[in-house]
Amino acid sequence: MQKKQAETLDSVLDQYLKVLGLDKKIKEMRALNGWEKTVGPVIAKNTSAITFKDGILDVKFRSPLVRNEVKMHKTVIIGRLNEIVGEDFITDLKIR
Repeated sequence: MQKKQAETLDSVLDQYLKVLGLDKKIKEMRALNGWEKTVGPVIAKNTSAITFKDGILDVKFRSPLVRNEVKMHKTVIIGRLNEIVGEDFITDLKIR
């Protein structure tokens, strides 16, 4: 009798979501849900809209001051969001 390698539940769920075509949507949701944790509550409160398409997180701000602050830290924010997602999923941050 051959011994089967045990798989973690996380691994099995990831494979199942991929088969269903939901893996990309889950990663998008992880990135969107991680926004406040990444930028902090003050910046998150000044965010008026966040959308995601083709690896680009499109963020609109109410305050020009906050928008400029985010522009200065764009690379760090992308890196932290990708850590939350678990891979290099976000390629750019479009700031408006």
